Amino acid sequence: MERMRPCRRCGHLTRVDRMVQGYGRNCAALLGLIGGTVDTGHAGPDLLDLIEVEPEDECDGGDRPADKPRIGERK
Repeated sequence: MERMRPCRRCGHLTRVDRMVQGYGRNCAALLGLIGGTVDTGHAGPDLLDLIEVEPEDECDGGDRPADKPRIGERK
């Protein structure tokens, strides 16, 4: 079983390996000690690392209606 300690702020029992400077992760996020993101325990590459190098964009935007010159408008 994991070793548990009370959080210094709220007193909830928290796993020692999850504590940040004696605070549970939620309290540490509220105090600004860590970011407010969820800890998923992810290790290794993320999806952005797995994407191939983005190909050169071949669209010049001329086919979009918003980019076409309006009637009577100068370029």
